[in-house]
Amino acid sequence: MREFTTSAKVAKQSGGEKKLPDVPFKLDGVEMVCRAPKDAQLAYLMAAASSSRSEADQVAAVLDFFEQTLDKPSLTVFRKRLLNTEDEFDFTDAMGIFTHVCEEWSGRPTGSGSAS
Repeated sequence: MREFTTSAKVAKQSGGEKKLPDVPFKLDGVEMVCRAPKDAQLAYLMAAASSSRSEADQVAAVLDFFEQTLDKPSLTVFRKRLLNTEDEFDFTDAMGIFTHVCEEWSGRPTGSGSAS
């Protein structure tokens, strides 16, 4: 079943300009948060992750995205799990989170809308 959502709610920064909301999510039961990037960060990260870039550039951009947006406790867990050879959490899982966060910020779901 397709799910429709309204655009992400807009918050205000201390300077008064519009700001995207932080996006909380859970990774195997652990609560994590992607902090809202400023507009320039978001534009840079999205351009770097563009399908017109090489696969290596896209991977680097997505990892950079998490480095820049995850709060410190989330980033610590994310890095530890991603780099642990015995942990099943892998880049394909990270891409799913990346897609979810981008959907939340754009207000436009790209997939089926089902939670995993």
